[in-house]
Amino acid sequence: MIKSDKTKLELIRLEGIRNLIVNKINEEQLIEIIKQEFNFDSKKCYEILKKLNRSQLIKIIDKSNTISSNDIDETYEQYRYGLKPGFTIFTFLNCELSEINSNEITKKIENKLVNLHYFEDSKFKSLTLKNIMKIRDNTFEFSFTYLSKYTYINDSDEPDYIYELKDCFVWINLKNNFLAIKNCPNDIQNKLLNLLSNILNVSLYNIKITKKLINEVFNGKIKKGTFIKPDATDEEVAKIIIADEELTKKRIYQDSVSSYDMSNTFLDEQLDDSTKSTLGINCKSGKIYLTKNVNATQFRNWSINNINKIINYLNDINNCKEKDIFQSRNILSNTNYSSDEKNIIENICYNIFMYINSGETSFLMQKDVMVIKNKLRSKFYTPLFGFCDVCKEETQLFCPKCNRSNLKLIKNGIYCMECDENILTFLCDEGHNIYGNNLVDIIRLIPHREFIDEINGYLLTNFGVRLEGSFVLEKNHLSIHKYSSGEILDYTKIEEFKKIHEINSINIKDQLDKYNKIKEKCKKCSNDECSICINNTNLCIMKLFIGFGNYRPSPHQGQEFGDVNFKITYEGKEYNFVGIAKSKPKSGILNLSDQASREMIQQILMMSRDKRVDVIGAICPAKFHDQLIQELYYLARITQVKIIILDDIFMSKLLTYRNI
Repeated sequence: MIKSDKTKLELIRLEGIRNLIVNKINEEQLIEIIKQEFNFDSKKCYEILKKLNRSQLIKIIDKSNTISSNDIDETYEQYRYGLKPGFTIFTFLNCELSEINSNEITKKIENKLVNLHYFEDSKFKSLTLKNIMKIRDNTFEFSFTYLSKYTYINDSDEPDYIYELKDCFVWINLKNNFLAIKNCPNDIQNKLLNLLSNILNVSLYNIKITKKLINEVFNGKIKKGTFIKPDATDEEVAKIIIADEELTKKRIYQDSVSSYDMSNTFLDEQLDDSTKSTLGINCKSGKIYLTKNVNATQFRNWSINNINKIINYLNDINNCKEKDIFQSRNILSNTNYSSDEKNIIENICYNIFMYINSGETSFLMQKDVMVIKNKLRSKFYTPLFGFCDVCKEETQLFCPKCNRSNLKLIKNGIYCMECDENILTFLCDEGHNIYGNNLVDIIRLIPHREFIDEINGYLLTNFGVRLEGSFVLEKNHLSIHKYSSGEILDYTKIEEFKKIHEINSINIKDQLDKYNKIKEKCKKCSNDECSICINNTNLCIMKLFIGFGNYRPSPHQGQEFGDVNFKITYEGKEYNFVGIAKSKPKSGILNLSDQASREMIQQILMMSRDKRVDVIGAICPAKFHDQLIQELYYLARITQVKIIILDDIFMSKLLTYRNI
């Protein structure tokens, strides 16, 4: 027997080998071989076949002269997919290849496999490409083998192991953008995914099989299901397993578990005109399998037909308006987010997708702002606002003890950074009480620009759409905000700053060095000190703006109105200007990641809700990094405010203007 024939016999089911023997070796010859090779003197040869192991059955074939290589090939094709044949579905986008060239891709795969690393005690090893062949229009089958380690106790009562040869396949269709891998150990599947994503230069997304997809692609006749609710309350059941031949018609399926996710299911499936089977589905991983033994032709035809149905249905963007189908696209499967984080971001993406398609601007979230903040802390700014029942409007919050607005959310409490109080009752900007027993009511989540870009990346890649705007999360609602008329103004067009702009010859470095001693505000400031600030020698950034309008420095107590504020004239129109000042950083560059930048942005967000403010100034004697400038531009567009950047050049000229 040639080596390739023996390899094929090692890979197929024992049932296939027995059928090959029965169909190709007559009873008389079979009895003789069994007697000679195994010393079984019995005429019940077919009963004996059921007791023989694989190596014994292969020996019978080797000793016979009636089984050819073609017979083995045919048997291999019919029985090669295993006892419960199945696969896991993946999809991909924008593949550079337009067709499969077997010779070229074989060389690429073999080069990659040579360098594949296996640990010394690997349970699986020796992944090898055996063959590439076209099995349907546009669909190619890549056949692989690998060794699977089995550990046992030998005759000497010592641990030992052997490796068994296993096979697996990958189906690839470049036209319909799918890849299916035979259900196999995760280690092998991951190696194949990494290998083929590199070869095809694509990202692979595993498809989630949802209830809606089952109804649309398969017959939907579910007879058993496992239903889960990860966020079940104390009064709810977190996991329910139900079995009934007519399950979909029962009230418990239609009503009681309608709000649950389905993790696993079994349903009746008609494979062809004469064959039925039970279809098993692991919904989250996109894993599908049959519980009936079927031949290769049946399995391929049924599988590829249904994979094409799934892909075609998902590729119709109109179908993705159904949340269930949107989730099937599994657009975050290649990210490193946790399961909870993925669910939240996917929910945000779906709501934005629906806004783009329907125009609806408000959506219910599955989680409230506290849960979202704790899971995705780095993705959002968290300004604090309350609703004043007396003023009948939303307002910035202030500490009732020191009247300052320097409040910060720490873990599950709000603290004043000035007096270290844990605050439960706040003041509005008019001094009325606002009760904050429920943090969900006073927290707003505004996404960073980078997060908006990330979300747009998912939407553009998968659906060809993007959000021209941003969103705000309040309580458990998401509200879409289109980009507005907010903008970054050019300070050179402000009438009050005209003389500063006209200063040309300055030594910026020398002037900026002076800001090492000139801080945002004095170390000790009070009403008395600030009231006589013009007459003393103390110097802070706030003091440099004396003389613009009727501005005088504030002691930063009470409901302060920014760091500086006065009227400005921009292109002939008068605006109320409020500036937020920060000290010069040691590096001389104000980066987006700096604490001062984050504080400035938070203050701008809170100030943007103040109806008395027309223009907000971002003031710092430093070069503003491009990322920070873009973030400020983003804030201007989503808050409808105008922002002016007063940076190192302006602040250096301001010192010269003041003769300092």
